[in-house]
Amino acid sequence: IHVDDLARGHAAALDYITHHTGVEAVNLGAGKGVSVLEMVKAFEQASGVSIPLHFAPRRPGDLPQFWADATKAKTLFNWEVEKSLVEMCADVWRWQSQNPHGYGDETGS
Repeated sequence: IHVDDLARGHAAALDYITHHTGVEAVNLGAGKGVSVLEMVKAFEQASGVSIPLHFAPRRPGDLPQFWADATKAKTLFNWEVEKSLVEMCADVWRWQSQNPHGYGDETGS
């Protein structure tokens, strides 16, 4: 999910715990899985760059499907993702393009 959605989810959780006692385990997610191919296509759309693909057999131990069920976040916090996969990829691409060495200085340290 987009980092903005993740931040909103954490803020909603903090607001929730100021008014409730006890412990809750809550997933934050879009509620649907995204395949590797869908992710690659979203990054291509967001970046305008073609990403070469190599298809290979599934690795031992890889799960066939998995994703976060965010139903509880919607119920308790009235939270759900707002940004799309392509928006997430575009923001990741823009940030990395503007910060090729991450948060460090020009040498990447």
